[in-house]
Amino acid sequence: MASFYTDHNVDLELAALLRAAGYEAWTTRDLARETAKDGAQLLLAAERGWTLVTQNRKDLELLHDAWRVCTAAWTVASQHAGILVLPQPRPADECMALLSALLDADPPLMNELHLWRPATGWQRRA
Repeated sequence: MASFYTDHNVDLELAALLRAAGYEAWTTRDLARETAKDGAQLLLAAERGWTLVTQNRKDLELLHDAWRVCTAAWTVASQHAGILVLPQPRPADECMALLSALLDADPPLMNELHLWRPATGWQRRA
């Protein structure tokens, strides 16, 4: 079962909903990392095997692309446990419903970025 790390852009209640559904979930507040940069958030999640949940599409798409290019160029076997980008602003219960729909489909998360778009639903970016 996946473990999640929600960044400072995500409603704190989402982690509580994930926990209630049986997942392990941490927030930036739990770890006193609310002011950490996006790259540091992704690195922490990767080091701990946690899937990063965010609403910060632009920066996390860029970091995901850089992660994949750099690890390939440096021939380092390094992976992140996935990035899930939720729409903003959305209440925690709506975000949980979106995450549940994705997780029920059991997509690959490792080293992948999944982006929710209202017109098309979840889109995987390799």
